[in-house]
Amino acid sequence: MEKLFNPGSVAVIGASEVPGKAAERRTRSLLEGGYRGQVFLINPKRKELFGRRSYSSILEVDGDVDLVMIIVPPRFVLPAVSESVRKGAKGIIIITAGLGETGESGKEIEKKILEETVRSGSIIVGPNCSGMFCGSAGINMLGIPGIEKGGISVLAQSGNVIDSLTHYAQKRSLGFSKIISLGNAIGAELHEYLQYLGEDHETQVIISYLESIKNGHALIQAARETSQIKPVIVLKVGRFGAGIRTAASHTGALAADDLVVDAAFRQAGIIRVANIDEMFDLAEIFCNSPVPTGKRVAILSEGGGDNSISADNAESYGIEVPVLTEKTQQQILPHLLEGMPAANPIDYGGTAEENPEVVSRCTEACMQSEEVDAVYITGFFGGFREIIAPHVGELEEKAARELARQVKQYGKPLFMHSSFAGEGIPALEILKSSGIPVMESSDRSMRCLAELMNFGEKRKQNRKLSYPKTLSMNRERVDKIIESVRSEERRNLLETESLELLQACGVKMPPGKLAKTVEEAALAAAAFQVPVALKMVSPDILHKSDSGGIRLHLNNADEIHRAFHEIHQNALGVTEESRIRGVLVSPMAQPGQECIVGMIRDPQFGPVLMFGLGGVFVEVLKDVSFRITPVSNEDLDSMIREIKGFPLLSGVRGESPKDIDCLKRILAIFSELAEAYPEIEEIDLNPVIVHEEGASAVDSRILLSSLRDQILV
Repeated sequence: MEKLFNPGSVAVIGASEVPGKAAERRTRSLLEGGYRGQVFLINPKRKELFGRRSYSSILEVDGDVDLVMIIVPPRFVLPAVSESVRKGAKGIIIITAGLGETGESGKEIEKKILEETVRSGSIIVGPNCSGMFCGSAGINMLGIPGIEKGGISVLAQSGNVIDSLTHYAQKRSLGFSKIISLGNAIGAELHEYLQYLGEDHETQVIISYLESIKNGHALIQAARETSQIKPVIVLKVGRFGAGIRTAASHTGALAADDLVVDAAFRQAGIIRVANIDEMFDLAEIFCNSPVPTGKRVAILSEGGGDNSISADNAESYGIEVPVLTEKTQQQILPHLLEGMPAANPIDYGGTAEENPEVVSRCTEACMQSEEVDAVYITGFFGGFREIIAPHVGELEEKAARELARQVKQYGKPLFMHSSFAGEGIPALEILKSSGIPVMESSDRSMRCLAELMNFGEKRKQNRKLSYPKTLSMNRERVDKIIESVRSEERRNLLETESLELLQACGVKMPPGKLAKTVEEAALAAAAFQVPVALKMVSPDILHKSDSGGIRLHLNNADEIHRAFHEIHQNALGVTEESRIRGVLVSPMAQPGQECIVGMIRDPQFGPVLMFGLGGVFVEVLKDVSFRITPVSNEDLDSMIREIKGFPLLSGVRGESPKDIDCLKRILAIFSELAEAYPEIEEIDLNPVIVHEEGASAVDSRILLSSLRDQILV
């Protein structure tokens, strides 16, 4: 992408100097943005534009052109692209709207554009985008004047959001490295830009506004790598617009679009924010604050209430508030009122109100302490001049300069929460100009500190993910089962077929025998010599319990005889006799913890695994976790541990721990199966009963994609 962001020459096809036109604004911002390379203006109706020669065609330009911006009516876009390719353009930015987003005819034009550029190796940005900015190259094709250079790079699917972001940044004195308006994104995709920006030494932090996700699987893989070295902050809208899927499985019903997005972002290390305020809070902090190497904070205030609130906030975000060592406390105590605590949080009470330098003296002791990774000041700093007397303001300013020095000297972040943050007070402005975050919201500031600490911890670990060993899968058996189902033009596997398929993949399934008569059922039960379960088998009955198709804990021939006939009669209320394949007889599983394990194929991210506890935990509390495949060993461990009901698996109230490794193996099998067989759309094991050793998958459901979907894939 180097020619896109650092071209030797640029052409504007459709350049204009008519005030207010999109072409005029973008041509002007390019010419006035500081770009040092050659700029060629193309407009067949003009001989001169902006005091420069205007060419009637890009083909009139001598030599190659590296980057072309196209702002012409839709019918002229394809010819303009063709001519740009002939001139050797490696980057083509199409501002023009009215193509793929308007219907099939526009999509056909986009298809031809893509074919043209794929052959030449050119990168397409857009169409229907607002342009591009590169601070180091002096390229501003956004039509927005005065964009400052800085360390923030932007990937956005909305032009007007880019307008808002640049305006917001100006108010905060923040600058940009790269800004890319993605538009319809028919060429280079989000994950490709992300990879480039991850390696771009001018980019400190990446922020992105997304309305949809086109290739979620590739995005997650790219973000996993990039987020290890740079923060990736995403504002993804549509959080409440998407409902629960209508799906055949419990997994599908629980996998609401936004829950999957949340899980995918966490898995990839993406920081998800809810609004632009949060986005810029974090972007500013990542650009200006030193990154801590741990998650321990010292909290200081002139009152116990603010300290208590901040300590609660810290712990809610996973930040430790450690008791300071005796040595550190002895350094702090001389600056406090007698009897005030110095253990952490630190309450300097009335001493700071008359002499704000007390604040900086206490923070220095904390900065020097090895058990402190960051310092957090909360309360009224900056407002003492208003509360006490104007002359205190000079002491506050002196303390502020001292705080800025400490951050620079010790390389630890300092956060300031002040009730006077937005009032332009000199002491607080000194802190802000030094890159120290000063915020009015205690919760927002602590959340930002938590994200900074999370990133520091991840960067410190810099761990390479490990993946489960390739599993032994009998592909021949799996292929035959799927072919058999397809031959009957079915999508859902019978439970006997699901049982056989999962066994072929290495999942331990309970033994079972298909009985077509009550006599066969009795013989099968006698062979198992334990209480048994009977389950209806029919391609028309997917939810057996809802149809009265299951009977459990059957202990003798009479119970089996009665249960068989009840199940058969219930089945006749749903389907025809010819569609009833029989009754599956299985031994009852030993007691254990019920869990649900599933897989669904998400339209944005591809295969998604789900895990949770069974019963009320999944039906009512929806206590489940998700991961995008392929899953690492770290993913398997974290997705099991993050559910609220995990203590029931690890052993609680005298219960023995359950076989978590067995659960991980089942999830790993599902991950590999989903990657190997794209025609498998959903899998459900509900419940899987987990024992101290091993697990019993007592009910299984597998759904294939429609034949039409497979052809499209």
